[in-house]
Amino acid sequence: MLWPASVLLLPLLGLAQTSGPAQASSSYKIAGVVVDSTNGQPLSAANVSIYGSENRELAWHVTTASDGRFLFSALPAGKYTLTGSAHGYRAQGFHQHGDYFIGIAIGPNLDSEHITFRLVADARIEGKMLDDSGEPVRQASVSLYLRNADSGRQLTRQLTSAATDDRGHYMFSHLSPGTYFVSVSARPWFAQYSNSSEAPSDPDDATRSAEERAQLDVAYPMTFYPSVEDSSGASAIVLRPGDRVTADITVRAVPAVHLRIRNGDASGSLSTAVRGFPRLSQRIFEGTLVPVGIAQASSASPNSYDYTGIAPGHYIVELPDSSRPGRAGWYQEMDLNGTLELDPSGSPPLVSVSGMLALEGNERRPPGQIYVVLANRATSETFVAEVKANGSFEFAESDIRPGSYDLVIQNAPGYQVKTLTAHGAHVHGQSIQIAASRIELAVTATNALARVTGVVLAGDQPHPGAMVVLVPRATGSSPTLFRRDQSDSDGTFTLLEVIPGSYLVIAIEDGWDLDWASPSVLQPFLKDAALVEVNGEMKLNVKVQLQR
Repeated sequence: MLWPASVLLLPLLGLAQTSGPAQASSSYKIAGVVVDSTNGQPLSAANVSIYGSENRELAWHVTTASDGRFLFSALPAGKYTLTGSAHGYRAQGFHQHGDYFIGIAIGPNLDSEHITFRLVADARIEGKMLDDSGEPVRQASVSLYLRNADSGRQLTRQLTSAATDDRGHYMFSHLSPGTYFVSVSARPWFAQYSNSSEAPSDPDDATRSAEERAQLDVAYPMTFYPSVEDSSGASAIVLRPGDRVTADITVRAVPAVHLRIRNGDASGSLSTAVRGFPRLSQRIFEGTLVPVGIAQASSASPNSYDYTGIAPGHYIVELPDSSRPGRAGWYQEMDLNGTLELDPSGSPPLVSVSGMLALEGNERRPPGQIYVVLANRATSETFVAEVKANGSFEFAESDIRPGSYDLVIQNAPGYQVKTLTAHGAHVHGQSIQIAASRIELAVTATNALARVTGVVLAGDQPHPGAMVVLVPRATGSSPTLFRRDQSDSDGTFTLLEVIPGSYLVIAIEDGWDLDWASPSVLQPFLKDAALVEVNGEMKLNVKVQLQR
């Protein structure tokens, strides 16, 4: 069962003792015991809630007794979302894996009264940020990354961030088990930046001034635990339930880069709109791009700008151009070190992307603002454009760097992208290979979608908790066409909003760490898959054998 985002909020809003409406024909129960997942000890005073899977207004909430037991009685037959929380245990679903969990089915011949709900204790990472003199680094930005296969392949993404306090201390609490990394970005509190035009005219004074400036003209590189400046050397922090891990990081001040960007012709007239900072980013881990701050900018001349406060390293420098409609900016990927001048003439252009979205069907447009999203799987970047009332959209806030992007629509319930064409780009399914300086897209979304249901069988018996994957048969399909679910207590599953096409359905026990969108990883499981042909709006039911 897929996790509904609203479910976690209710217990947090103080509704733990609220009872749902009684049902006239109710005769079933959900009962069991809440225990710690590690030692099996019963948890008293834990909050346990159930929600109707088809009608989330049906909600019941209880607190466990001293022996950890809970009971919901007089329930109508159906499926329910079961959640629990306690002091030191974040809100979580029954046998939760990412956004998926086991739903509880109740009805004739179904046992729902002997549940063991194993709550996973919160873990924590904390530490101190120190400079190379051992002094605390205050107000440093600390980022926490989580590596998992939720996106279809093992990928390390930023989960959250925090700022260090006056002691240089930070803490990330209420963490689930998993593989984490920590990085820190900061600016030396004593750093001062100036350009060469401010140097004294006397040679001796100029030399002395240069030496003094050099001691203050420094920056901190992005630094990863345990105090390394390249993500390839970062140490993974593997958390188990209830772990408390200390991860201290020491940052090192290095001479700051001085970057001058030329921006004009011989007459001094500005050829692009440089009114602020360029965008700087660095690649970390599997290629994810993260933004890097610039401490100071100044105008060196009518046709150039100076930027400093940057640590040496490998960067992507981008500068969108908003000087006039339809004009794209530029980018360069390069090493920055010392003092250097960048002439953007001849730099690869950023890409201006716009288009039209058409919604198939006679129904009215869904309420609310619809968005078109371009997502780069290699860099984890996403670009968002609002869809206007006439269906047009434009990525006006950010020109886009060339690369491969998946296109999806957001906030249009019941619609999925059906067709995608492009003027100025190559399209494969729902993926676009962006290269030209300007691209026009035509997107059609349909509400003629299929609902694929079924049951996972281990032999001839229903099996709960399996990872179910709907795999497109077309080679090289975008991960946006895949669907996943976790089989419920009666072995059943539901795969929603499936667009027309040919698919295979597989069920894997303990497959949550697999790269489920990788053809080579899935290949061994496909021989026992169930074939599904989707031709439009329809309901399909399949039986899938469990694979281990």
